[in-house]
Amino acid sequence: MTIVEFLNARLAEDEQAAHAASPGTGGPERVRADVAAKRGIVEEYAATYRECMDTLNGGAQTAAEEDGSWSALHAWRRALEHLAAVYASHPDYDPSWKS
Repeated sequence: MTIVEFLNARLAEDEQAAHAASPGTGGPERVRADVAAKRGIVEEYAATYRECMDTLNGGAQTAAEEDGSWSALHAWRRALEHLAAVYASHPDYDPSWKS
């Protein structure tokens, strides 16, 4: 299981549980907004990953652009590792994702 698959599964679970959120925590709307924000981070990582793979497969970029793409990918990956850490006790969590 990839970190993207893992996070998407956990976020789907969180979204399903949103209806039980108490008003003191902002209620279901806040939980859904939190899930949507985290999904946006996962989607940005996936898009940057695809761009980097396209570069490896012959996409035309200057060296500076290529360096920037890989730096961005690394930054997004670190963000995913931090998001995944919340679920470290889950049996599908991979300890190699630890930041």
